[in-house]
Amino acid sequence: MTMIKLDIRQKIDQIAECICARIQKDEEKSFGLYPGKFGWLLFMLYYAKFTQNEKHFSFTENHAEKLLEQFIEKEKQHTFCSGLSGIFYLFEFLREKEIIDFDVSEVQTILDDYVLFHMRQDIGRKHYDFMHGALGVGLYFLKRKTNPEYIHELIDFLNYTAEIDAKNHFYKWESVVDDGDKHIPVYNLSLCHGISSIILFLSRVVRSGIHNEKIQKMLIGAVNFVLSQKNDFVNIGSFFPSFLGKNEQEPIIKSRLAWCYGDLGIGIALWQAGKAIKREEWKETGLEVLLQSTLRRTYQESSVVDAGICHGSVGVAMIYRRMFLETRHDEFKQAIPYWINQTLNFSRFEDGLAGYKTSVKNEWVCDYSLLTGISGIGLALLSYLEDDQQDWDEMFLLS
Repeated sequence: MTMIKLDIRQKIDQIAECICARIQKDEEKSFGLYPGKFGWLLFMLYYAKFTQNEKHFSFTENHAEKLLEQFIEKEKQHTFCSGLSGIFYLFEFLREKEIIDFDVSEVQTILDDYVLFHMRQDIGRKHYDFMHGALGVGLYFLKRKTNPEYIHELIDFLNYTAEIDAKNHFYKWESVVDDGDKHIPVYNLSLCHGISSIILFLSRVVRSGIHNEKIQKMLIGAVNFVLSQKNDFVNIGSFFPSFLGKNEQEPIIKSRLAWCYGDLGIGIALWQAGKAIKREEWKETGLEVLLQSTLRRTYQESSVVDAGICHGSVGVAMIYRRMFLETRHDEFKQAIPYWINQTLNFSRFEDGLAGYKTSVKNEWVCDYSLLTGISGIGLALLSYLEDDQQDWDEMFLLS
């Protein structure tokens, strides 16, 4: 084993120790996939499989049993990020991959009704956000494959709420970003909260076998709108902004290099949409965007300051691994170890978790989560070390 692989293995072991210690304290209140205990569980399941250590298997199984006893009674949120739809999506994924089978059949129908009720509330509020709104519930029902009528309900919602420019065949959806006390209406292009997530959701709907003229028009229109915002990379430093103000005179601002906002998520959306409906020109543009991004390695070019999946170095490596697995392009292969090494370098805090802290509003905090903390860092490092198919990245809309 090379020195770098030994360093990665040591870091993964340190992360596992931190998470096990946290689990034993049982102080975390959130059960959610991205911020809470089920995200930790996903890492621990892969870690136990990796080590083949009976102690790790036993610890993880006991943790899973306790979570099953608690979450049904205590988890009241419905969202993909923090609530029941993300947790149930995880159950479907783990069952499909034959990692572990959670038997929640006695309560799942009741809880499905609960998340459906809240999905419809989000529809009523025109809140499509996949992490915190209607689309996240839709992703779960799409994975569950039992209620296609709920997917058609979401399709109708997206079609009804779209702003349509018939001349240019653009479909776009308004979002709100918070700036202090202000709630600013924008067109958000991002993967985490914006139009790229709609493109990825519609692409996944098509891949599931649900395809009609309405879906086709929305997918084409959404991609057309995103492509209309493409900038000159040389002059701006990125191809796409994170979001557009309603005032078209606002200056174009370079977007960060991250899963959440910017060129990476948009490039993935174009790539997956092109695959879904066989539009090679979309795939080529997405590939162009993603290949160019591999050259953005300084802080000034990337704005990467920490290691987590959401907006950190391991999230960049995760996306390049996905694209290398799909294209075998050497540029992605060369970029992955750079960002893995950056991830190791970000482990620099004596009072951190395995050396890691997460940047939150100009402060550094200890973070165990899958989305922004050490569970996600450990999971991505494991996939790199094992050179596996990184199939769990579907929970981040990458595959």
